[in-house]
Amino acid sequence: MATPMAASKVAPAGLARTEHYGFAMSVDLEASLPTPIPLAAVMTTARGTLAELLGVDTTPELSVIVDRRYEQGRRMTVGRQLGEAELLSATIGHPIDPDPDGSPGSIHYEIDISGSNDGLWLMVIDHEPEAGGEVEAVFSPYRTCVSVVVATAMALAVADLAGGEFIDEQIQMLRPGHTDPRHVVTATRLPPGQDGFATGCERYLRQFPHLDGWPRDVSMP
Repeated sequence: MATPMAASKVAPAGLARTEHYGFAMSVDLEASLPTPIPLAAVMTTARGTLAELLGVDTTPELSVIVDRRYEQGRRMTVGRQLGEAELLSATIGHPIDPDPDGSPGSIHYEIDISGSNDGLWLMVIDHEPEAGGEVEAVFSPYRTCVSVVVATAMALAVADLAGGEFIDEQIQMLRPGHTDPRHVVTATRLPPGQDGFATGCERYLRQFPHLDGWPRDVSMP
């Protein structure tokens, strides 16, 4: 997918993100949205799903950012964090008007993870009828364990809330893949432990040996 502000800002496997986002490809996790859902509910449910996946009681705050501007892959502005009232009033999953050039309509957000430089992009896209005609949430994480696991939790939360499907065609944590979000949570969640958050994210992804230690970086410095 094209990420919100530039061609892509997710590093190749094993490389850390810097303030220069000149990377060519993203890795996506997706959720179908047959029913519109409030963005506030997504954020709350995502943190609960994240805690369940990692077997922990607390997880970092997740912030929704808009109006962050880039030029030639370089972040130029910090953007604006949506407040509680805005999150409560924002809904994803409704039909989106096509762009002026005729391409499918889309809405873009960035998700910052407190206590780290990790994050991800969220694009909500309304596909054309010939492509299935459904609204879909696409999560593109930085290639770190923390970012990938948070993106996984968010995609699972959206699919669960909307009664949709969880789609992991690129990373393929489970083989064969499963689209039922509750099945994925049950099949992959870690037992309760004493790990720190970042360590827990790494341990979650290391349970899939076919990923061969991907992503190499646990968290952004």
